[in-house]
Amino acid sequence: MNENSIRGIEQGRAAFAYDRVNEIAQNSNEDLKKKYKSGAKKLPVLIKTNGLGQTLAFINKRDDGNTKLYNMIGEWLACKQLIELGENSELVEVVISKSSNEYRRITTETLALLDWVRRFVDGLMKGVEEDN
Repeated sequence: MNENSIRGIEQGRAAFAYDRVNEIAQNSNEDLKKKYKSGAKKLPVLIKTNGLGQTLAFINKRDDGNTKLYNMIGEWLACKQLIELGENSELVEVVISKSSNEYRRITTETLALLDWVRRFVDGLMKGVEEDN
């Protein structure tokens, strides 16, 4: 891959992450912002420690902030055509059904996206305390 295509991929992730984080920062109540910020910062560690499948199962429907992150991950992976999400399919089920190679690729892509999410959460939600 050449440098321009890598830069384009990173810019796509950055733009997607910025849009989603900015939407939460501008249009959400303080409690949701706290939960979202906390989740965004903890997710990469949870994924590296427990794996993507277990982490998605853990955050699915846990609270509004984590649900927003869960849905955002699913939207990004579907947009990148790494998974197909139908109306009745659950992200966690789709991810854990993938082959080992696909699962690793999806995990890597999710972590790369979350790196941008974490950066934008720090910048756009400076005054928001993290939820414990």
